[in-house]
Amino acid sequence: MRDAVVVTGVGCLSSLGIGADTFVDELLAGHSGIAPVTRFSTAGCRSHTAALIPGFEPTQYIEPLKLRRIDEVGRLALVACRFAAEDARLPTQTGEVGVVLGSATAGLHSTVTHLQSLVTTGPACVPALGFSNMIGSAAAGLCALEFGWHGPNLTFAQKQASALAAIAFAVGELEQGRVSAFLCGGVDDIEEKFYRVHDRFRVLSPTDGEPEASRPFHAGRNGFVLGTGGHVVVLETPSSAARRGVVPYGEILGIGAAASDCRLNAWPTEPTGQVRAMQRALAEAGVAPVEVAAVFATANATQALDHVEAVALEQVFGPYGVPVVSLKGALGEFGAVGAASLTAALLCLRRGMLPPTLGCEPRDPLCRVDVTTSARPSAGRIALVNATADGGAHYCVVVRAIAPSAVEGTA
Repeated sequence: MRDAVVVTGVGCLSSLGIGADTFVDELLAGHSGIAPVTRFSTAGCRSHTAALIPGFEPTQYIEPLKLRRIDEVGRLALVACRFAAEDARLPTQTGEVGVVLGSATAGLHSTVTHLQSLVTTGPACVPALGFSNMIGSAAAGLCALEFGWHGPNLTFAQKQASALAAIAFAVGELEQGRVSAFLCGGVDDIEEKFYRVHDRFRVLSPTDGEPEASRPFHAGRNGFVLGTGGHVVVLETPSSAARRGVVPYGEILGIGAAASDCRLNAWPTEPTGQVRAMQRALAEAGVAPVEVAAVFATANATQALDHVEAVALEQVFGPYGVPVVSLKGALGEFGAVGAASLTAALLCLRRGMLPPTLGCEPRDPLCRVDVTTSARPSAGRIALVNATADGGAHYCVVVRAIAPSAVEGTA
């Protein structure tokens, strides 16, 4: 019999603000983190909007001498892991804790800087200080070195599904008893050339500077908005948490994964892969569709993905059969957003509420999903979280939130 896996800590750096409480408060208030890009020039672009982290000052959390050797994604990883570990009162300097992160942009900033220096000044003038950050696994490695976590250390680069891929791996390792706990989730930051390439391929919404540029399930949706953030959770066994007297936020009930047959950079055009992933997760969890209180969808305001997911949800739950939330209207699309959705599912359901799906009205009549533009009460504590990457990878996680009142009642 497999051991259970619980969530005991959360760390959030999001476009809605710093910290998990701020993240959830802003989500439930219906606020958006999407705004005009000011970090770099978007001159010549069709799109001028992104979801960037406001007010994040790394020197508040990382020593200046260390900061010189850490790139943008590494900074997010260190701080998000610190927040999550402190929340869970997780020990440092131990081989019983591992780190597994997902990212679509890890190593990108340092790689661009390195290549620019190489081309403009020649190999003799390329700064060596940032070379190690070009490796995609550098951020996870930095976290292990900083906090002395000597367990397994991995990074998943599976595009938009990277964070849920990392979480799925960590759950499997914990179930097999290989370590006691994992810091896992996702970290991403936008680099200018990365933004411009996406704009050049015309996949970003051209809505100029508007907070509702990202419009999941909207009849006139026209592309996604790039997002940023660090969303990390502590996963561990109940026995590990009990030894420290830590009360879990919730439990991971089931994992499902599947793939669709589509081109490398295209979204799936039929629902079979998503249906399989959801059904496998529900089966592993031992949860019937009717027991699911909400689905935190992967819908990102692209024509293809939103429609395919709506059809998949209809096949699993029936038309308008389950409340659906997409955070992409508030946070944009990025590799860490699956971990953001999982965090939101647990923390919002603990409050008995579901956040709105921003920008979804007027809804596409072909997307027969139950979405609203305002927060609403939740009828239960079980959520299903979806993530899909272009190229056809699907991950699905079923979680159950533990309400604070339930915990107090057992104390």
